[in-house]
Amino acid sequence: MATEFKRFTITIPQDVKLDLDVAKEQIYKKDTQSQMMRDLIARGLDALKTEKEAKGNSQGKIA
Repeated sequence: MATEFKRFTITIPQDVKLDLDVAKEQIYKKDTQSQMMRDLIARGLDALKTEKEAKGNSQGKIA
């Protein structure tokens, strides 16, 4: 089954581009730029979800 993709266009500052260039060279050598971006976005969203869950759990605790 084919995966459907949604195309996005973004503009990034030069310092982020430099960080992405380093990540591509050091971590994502064998991946396309699109694969790298999808992975980084997925990791960032997972981190946000984890952070939100941790905040929710800590708010329910009595200090």
